[in-house]
Amino acid sequence: MQDITKKYKFTVGTGYIGSDIEDIVEVDFTQEEYEDECERDRVIEKEYIEWRNEQIDGGWEEVE
Repeated sequence: MQDITKKYKFTVGTGYIGSDIEDIVEVDFTQEEYEDECERDRVIEKEYIEWRNEQIDGGWEEVE
């Protein structure tokens, strides 16, 4: 069986004008992952979360 590569548009934004980021990302699947809808969604969601975390910067600090 061969691997399958599909393209998806990923987006993230804060709701402010001009803050949206979008990118076309290639996601690789095994044949089994792609044919099983739940597994395919899991792979896409995992890739999306990794992509999203690379796009945003933030943190926290304790204040008094």
